[in-house]
Amino acid sequence: MSEKAKPQYLVSLSLEPIKLPPVSDILVLAKRHPQGKIGVMESFKFIAPDEFEMIDIDEGDETVEAVLINKKILKRLPQNEILATLKKYVFPHVSKGEAVKVDFSVKLIWEGIVGDK
Repeated sequence: MSEKAKPQYLVSLSLEPIKLPPVSDILVLAKRHPQGKIGVMESFKFIAPDEFEMIDIDEGDETVEAVLINKKILKRLPQNEILATLKKYVFPHVSKGEAVKVDFSVKLIWEGIVGDK
């Protein structure tokens, strides 16, 4: 007498809360991104109104089309310094069609502050 084999299955789950928008600092948009820079910026306007600024990257870059930067970062560091850092350390690792999340931390330090008496 043979018993029919019963199917078995195994389920693995992983739960993690997300923040909206899923990007808090910088989003680098490559050329040929499926949603395009306008679509992504419109999405951000709904999710995080007035928190990000879009900066178009000049035609000289072969891969990156635009960068969305949190306005809080722009208050701490000039745009040209942020872009120079991204061009050197991030842009070379971005492929066409990608959107790359960048965690970008800025710490301002003042030393030797002397007050008046």
